[in-house]
Amino acid sequence: MAAAFDVSPGSGLTEAVARQRLATHGPNELERQRAPSLWHMVWEAATEPFILLLLAAGALAVLLGETRDGLLVIIGLVPIVGADVVTEFRAERALEALRSASAPLARVRRDGEARDITAASLVPGDVVLLRPGDVVPADLRLLECEALLVDRSALTGESLPEPGRVAPDPPDAPLADRRSVAYAGTAVVGGTALGVAFATGTETELGRIAGALGGRQRRRSPVQRELDRLVRILLVAAVSLIAITVGAGFLRGNPAGANLIAGISAAIAAIPEEPPILLAVILGLGAYRLLRRGVLVRRLNAQETLGAVDLILTDKTGTLTENRLALVRALTPDGPIEGRDLTALLVEALRAEEDAWRTLAGTRPGSFTRALMAALEERDAAPTLAIAELVEADAPTDARPYSRTRAGEVELALGAPEAVLDLCDTLFGGDAEAWHATIAEEARAGGRTLLLARRRRGGSWEPRALLVFADRLRPEIADAMAMARGAGIQAILVTGDHASTAAAIATEAGIDASSVVTGGDLAAWSDDRLARELPGLRVVARAVPEQKLRLVEAARDAGRTVAVTGDGVNDAPALHRADVAVAMGSGTQVAREAADLVLGDDSFGTLMEGLREGRRMVENIRKGLVFLVSTHVALLGFILVATLAGYSQPLLPIQILWLELFIDVSTSVAFEREAEEPGAMRRPPRPRGAPLLPATLLARIGLAGGFTALAALAVIELAGAEADHARWLAYTTLVVGQVVRAYANRSLSLSVLRLGRNTFLAAACLLVIAIQAAIPYLPPLADAFRATPLAIGEWGIVFAIAVAPALVADVIRRAGRTWVA
Repeated sequence: MAAAFDVSPGSGLTEAVARQRLATHGPNELERQRAPSLWHMVWEAATEPFILLLLAAGALAVLLGETRDGLLVIIGLVPIVGADVVTEFRAERALEALRSASAPLARVRRDGEARDITAASLVPGDVVLLRPGDVVPADLRLLECEALLVDRSALTGESLPEPGRVAPDPPDAPLADRRSVAYAGTAVVGGTALGVAFATGTETELGRIAGALGGRQRRRSPVQRELDRLVRILLVAAVSLIAITVGAGFLRGNPAGANLIAGISAAIAAIPEEPPILLAVILGLGAYRLLRRGVLVRRLNAQETLGAVDLILTDKTGTLTENRLALVRALTPDGPIEGRDLTALLVEALRAEEDAWRTLAGTRPGSFTRALMAALEERDAAPTLAIAELVEADAPTDARPYSRTRAGEVELALGAPEAVLDLCDTLFGGDAEAWHATIAEEARAGGRTLLLARRRRGGSWEPRALLVFADRLRPEIADAMAMARGAGIQAILVTGDHASTAAAIATEAGIDASSVVTGGDLAAWSDDRLARELPGLRVVARAVPEQKLRLVEAARDAGRTVAVTGDGVNDAPALHRADVAVAMGSGTQVAREAADLVLGDDSFGTLMEGLREGRRMVENIRKGLVFLVSTHVALLGFILVATLAGYSQPLLPIQILWLELFIDVSTSVAFEREAEEPGAMRRPPRPRGAPLLPATLLARIGLAGGFTALAALAVIELAGAEADHARWLAYTTLVVGQVVRAYANRSLSLSVLRLGRNTFLAAACLLVIAIQAAIPYLPPLADAFRATPLAIGEWGIVFAIAVAPALVADVIRRAGRTWVA
């Protein structure tokens, strides 16, 4: 490699050559893509179809004299557009975070001496020196290594630091198996090394990932698409209302101007301004609920997308496991070691770990030392280390992959089982075969194994025990996986770990690991085969970033709603392409900035609780929409039929304003407090193409709203009273009918009596009825609303009309059908 770049490892490049190469290759930094301007983000958010339609309706209302109503519509759009702009702005920071993952400084040899330079000025051919704590500044071919350990989890997903080596890797070795290369953005956690930079900037693996982030696309969420669909339906309804109202006016001989104003007013009333408010409140309060459960929501619409997720691509380390090594067991060929013998053995193992002795000087313990200390603490045993006892201690090296210590007359070795076993010259025949068999069996099980050996000074080495370590499964994962299966959600474990490790963890977690697919298998599959195999995939091992991304795109092409978990730089492209991107709170800034949700405790169990909350929110949004649409159907139906029946002004503007804004908003927002329905997590996810309000449900909404509209008209016809009193009676019928409908539609498939209490909604309903009853007795309001007190018999008629649809719906729901009250 040094010859290929015409450089001497001993002296490095000259400054002149370095300047020339910098001019040719450019700075060692990721390409800076121009972020959208703030005004561009505002324009995109403000030109959403629903926003445009409501903006036009509000402006038209102002022009026609309905100033209060129109201004309320327009003002209500400001926080909605603002929220979209803020979340989009934060998402754009992901690329900047990715650039910051590169090291700011690099130590190189130039002109025969070692010096620190800015990482951006590093060029291909530079000789780079690596020390513990360094972030690798470029892709390096290693030329010298001394016990080098590199944490590559952010790039490959490997859960443990990996050793480096000088020997070249096979040409077809996957990225996760390349030990002779130190990749940009990874971290040196132990040892030293010297390498030659062969790729810088956008040519590094990190740079390729950054390039994959550039053209990301976000599909509109299910509720956004539903609101778009609702806009189209209401636009058709608005045009139809204009034609009908204007046509009826001309037939009655009314002036053309009055007919046009009446038609446009009816069309404006057809556009419900409340859905964005409902959506913002439910998602906003839902985000607060999730935050209390340890889930930070970075993009509000991701919450309702959660309710439709039917595929989760999850990583292993930290998400399914605790992300820390723990002692699983200690054994010999004769069986496990337990009780006091195990405690004594753990003390010996800790004394054999050179790293443990260094902690006495204040050095942070390594992963194996921490695991041994934790195991001793669990057994209420204190480690017995005194620096005065230590005679000598040698750390593991490439040539000797085990730690070796001597305290007093006892010498201990702990490390790679085969290497430690080679020390033991007292093993022959069956004993040696038994140890080799035990080591091989534990290796197949996927754990990390260390062999402990001991000898007295001058004596022979004897193997003491095989220590098995693993990143333990989180205790809540089995239940979370069972919840996913019951909810019809496919979970695929995608990890950079070896197949045996992935299979062992998957089996323990409750994932079918009978057929583990590797990254190499995926690379050989065509897109068609991947599409066929995707529904049956459960475990993908030795995966590289491109393959995780390919799985996401294959799932999206198949119409699946996919969530992806990730914590490293390598996960960022897949996170960007996913419908719901879920980052770990302990992960890299790159992953967190690319994510829609951030899990504070990293756990898959917390993600499933988020999915449960997402389903609840989507169902409550649907209930709110059912109520709001039925309100508008009742209101517009009444205005239309009353107009056709000859009533020139069936409702006053202030009455419409009270019904639409206060009643609708107060009661629909109360749906946010609605608890999860029984069995919600035992139903399959809603298909991506399935609307929240399908045609059959819209028909039932129309039937329910139409009944109230006709009943209110019948009240006017039968009242036989003064016009204002008859109108107030009909209006009260509409108001009380909608209030009862709000409570009766807390579930569309279950009897209300089977549900728990929603005190907030009940209080809102009672408050609205109380205000409606009090208005005629408050002179200023009575005059504004032209309200008159109702007799007891009239209240009886009002409640009979309001309760009848609820009773019918309850009977139908008890028969197992969905119905709207």
